[in-house]
Amino acid sequence: MHARLRTPSSRTPRPAAALVAAALCAGLLAGCTSTPEAGPEGGSGPATADDHGAHAGHADDGKVPVGPLQLPAAEYWSVLQPADGVTQVRAGGCPEDVACPSFEILAGAALDGVDPAAAHLPDGATCPGADALAARAVGEPVESDVEVAGVPATLARWTLSCVDPDGAEVRTVEQLQWHVPDAPGGAVLVVDRWAFEGLGSRLAAGAWASA
Repeated sequence: MHARLRTPSSRTPRPAAALVAAALCAGLLAGCTSTPEAGPEGGSGPATADDHGAHAGHADDGKVPVGPLQLPAAEYWSVLQPADGVTQVRAGGCPEDVACPSFEILAGAALDGVDPAAAHLPDGATCPGADALAARAVGEPVESDVEVAGVPATLARWTLSCVDPDGAEVRTVEQLQWHVPDAPGGAVLVVDRWAFEGLGSRLAAGAWASA
């Protein structure tokens, strides 16, 4: 794996934020990682071309359609398509009117006007948690060369500041983005700020629906 930074120094996750993230995950999504540093087997870590051993456990899982991909899904996944080109995977059983653990796959029209090199934070984006704190990207991401379903991709790890209505930072969380510019059906962007269990491994072990 070739990791690279856009700035001379990387950001170190804050211990307090890691503890808060762990508490949130325990209450909202059993598959969440306890810290932002978890690897491919324990969280949404970077599954690279050399990580076949790490994601081999998902290779034989039954795959389900998730937007442009066929992915080995966890049992609690619920797949929705809220808009053209947007596929959302939510924790099954979570009420639709609350901030549910979820990740999104954007393709086609959903990428119009989207800068894949920037943190994807639509209007009103919030951090994980019932307090629905506003999410703001801070600093530059740590980037890694990875693969999604056998196609080269870039994984960007963004630090998000979670701020209250007065603009004060309450905690930080990590948002992961996989950008696949040369996917078989066109560019794809996967966005996860809820630390879904093994998502990097599942993306690496997936297949393209149009391949």
